[in-house]
Amino acid sequence: MAITLLVLAGSWFLWKRKTDGLTSFDLVLTWAIKILASTVFLFIYTHYYGNGSLTADPNVFMEESRLLHAIANESIGDYLRFLFGLETQDMVNHYLIDTTHWNTGDLTLINDSKNVIRMNSILYFISNGNVYFNAFVFSFFSLLGFRELYLTFYKSINFSKRTFWYALILLPSILFWTASMLKEPFMMVGFCLLLRAMLGELTLKQRLWRFILGVVLMLAFKPYVLLCLIPAVLIYCAVKWVFKGRIAISMLSVLGVFILFLSVFPQQRDKGVFYLTRKQFDFINIGSGGMHAYADTCFYFFRPDQFQYLTLNRQDSSIFLTKGLEAKKVELGKALPFKDVTLQPNKKRWILYYLTDGCASYVPVTFIDGSFSQLIKNIPEAFMNAAFRPFFGDPGGWLKYFAVIETLLLFGWAIFSFRYWKGASPEIRLQVITLLLFSVALLILIGWITPVLGAIVRYRIPAYMAILVASLLLFKQKKELKHE
Repeated sequence: MAITLLVLAGSWFLWKRKTDGLTSFDLVLTWAIKILASTVFLFIYTHYYGNGSLTADPNVFMEESRLLHAIANESIGDYLRFLFGLETQDMVNHYLIDTTHWNTGDLTLINDSKNVIRMNSILYFISNGNVYFNAFVFSFFSLLGFRELYLTFYKSINFSKRTFWYALILLPSILFWTASMLKEPFMMVGFCLLLRAMLGELTLKQRLWRFILGVVLMLAFKPYVLLCLIPAVLIYCAVKWVFKGRIAISMLSVLGVFILFLSVFPQQRDKGVFYLTRKQFDFINIGSGGMHAYADTCFYFFRPDQFQYLTLNRQDSSIFLTKGLEAKKVELGKALPFKDVTLQPNKKRWILYYLTDGCASYVPVTFIDGSFSQLIKNIPEAFMNAAFRPFFGDPGGWLKYFAVIETLLLFGWAIFSFRYWKGASPEIRLQVITLLLFSVALLILIGWITPVLGAIVRYRIPAYMAILVASLLLFKQKKELKHE
């Protein structure tokens, strides 16, 4: 019943939204497409990756949102404290000790996983844990975000507005991941709102609330995407108001300021490098497989080839080392330190914290190892991996071929659209460059730390959306063709 009411209410709301260039039917049809995409998403994570039950991140987020929601049954006051980030560690230990996504330590200032759990726990009051309801709600809001993106650029498009709308909606990876109950739907809403606040034709009031809400959503759901947008926005502003249309000088100026900052504040630079090193280290461990053993004050990480020297008791999760070997010592949730240590057989038991056999789509990447120079050297590899992989010969299941084909079509189309560059107005060119600079920054960041192709496909959707919009803006941008 709740799902039926949701679909009807969503359809009625969209039918009433007047959108230049589109009919009410277009929005309702798109809502139906998004519902179908959510159903496909849940089917894949239930029957392709799982054995008839939800698995991986969708399952973890739904289970932890159930645990958070259950707090309301014991104490509505405690639930509200969790909801607004006012909980104490003692409360976490009491209510959510068995969670993993909620308890991720302090690697980042903002734990965006908590915000996904919070949103799903609120919906739990209506859905009672029906994962389809939650996915449909998230998907609906992402649709409103795409409408904002459409309204930002539709007047600059020189072909059918409806074609532009459906192109925004139907890019496969974006359609798939924004149909989930994960971080991507609300992150994309924030991204679209921020683009409209920056580039749309709006009054100050209309611009301001979109800017604030967009920033809040991007901070709450994947703040690193906002971080990658900042340099592109700075260059856009420099071109518009400082250097008056001189793009090259604006880019060099922003780059120069950035290099100066890194030189003047080496501690902040090194802190960023170490943070990326730790994120890459964790991702490599997840991708290649391994075991984290809790040992009172720290964790030890063991590679799969070292499992033969470990005895694991599944009943009480105890771990004993049978032979001296070298392992990684890790502080959970701390960017530093992690280091190589030589361990001897333990008499006091260690406890299994995390065990994985690795990911099917894992690919080797060059370790940053806390070195700024190595980070710079890794840029070509990082960009290539994040922008263009998976390739046909890469590891992974049959679903990777959808990503391969999407990448070929997107970049083929983008290259084709640049034949119209000379005919584009200065403003269109500036918007295209802004979108592409953001895409490059995000793709490099993703490639630096992510050795799992499945995760890359998921994380890069804002970059792919920006590339798509940039290419659509250029298409048929011709000053009235000169007849010669």
